[in-house]
Amino acid sequence: MTASGAMPHPWIEAILRCPDCSSGLIAQPRGWRCSVCSWASQDPRDLQPQTPRELTLTHRRQAPAAPDQLLEALPTEPPPLTYAGPTALRDSSAFLSEMKQRLQPGATVLDLGCGPRDQQLPIESLGFRYLGVDVDSRAADLLVDAHCLPFQDQSFDAVLSYAVLEHLRDPFVALREITRVLRPGGLYLGTVSQGEPFHASYFHHTAWGLLALFSSQPELETLRLWAAIDTLESLARMGRYPKVIRKALAGLHRLQVDVPQLAPRKARWPRKALQIDALYRAGSIGFVARRG
Repeated sequence: MTASGAMPHPWIEAILRCPDCSSGLIAQPRGWRCSVCSWASQDPRDLQPQTPRELTLTHRRQAPAAPDQLLEALPTEPPPLTYAGPTALRDSSAFLSEMKQRLQPGATVLDLGCGPRDQQLPIESLGFRYLGVDVDSRAADLLVDAHCLPFQDQSFDAVLSYAVLEHLRDPFVALREITRVLRPGGLYLGTVSQGEPFHASYFHHTAWGLLALFSSQPELETLRLWAAIDTLESLARMGRYPKVIRKALAGLHRLQVDVPQLAPRKARWPRKALQIDALYRAGSIGFVARRG
């Protein structure tokens, strides 16, 4: 499987479906066509929708959950790090550790919003099959829209979306698609922006927001949330500020890390309270969920 215009590997070809009507695809000399509707592509990598389609989302009417109680019941620290293989441009050791623990050899992993496709080598080093998709990255195996994934139901054992949800115009629709393509017991892992500044993003998610989003899919169980990066550090790295302001923000971040005496009351807090406090201050939140 390459990003050079070649047809995908047979295991991938077997799970493809039309992004417009969900019917089967027929391989053409230079692309695909739908077996039912008028969708066709002259590029074997391009599997994006071509015809707007109305969708109906169903939300259960229920008593509002108490997100603070949900967070108290959830693990709110990063997963234990057991992965020691090849590294990626973007640190994914926490997610690779979860995959290593929970997935069987030969599992299929969808890297949704793969960007530079830097997760391929680490994921394949664990004996998993990798597919990297993106809406516009030249490095991607396939070009897809997260709101209408061109794959059959229950096609993957895991979906990784590293800093993706904030870039989607309708995360509820995208999450329904992610849940649909996961096999029972499959993992959904990734990060999402909370306190990071705007970066071609639509919806940044708080921990409460993630819990509400995941609860929209009854089959999806949240396993873990944690603070992946602090907001001050995010602003220092990504904020549209003059360099001197970014350096000052970085200094403030180091100050609050290195001098805990600035908040002496927190010295008496239990570990769980400190983890949740870090979540509330997070620039980015990591998560692991599982389809039941």
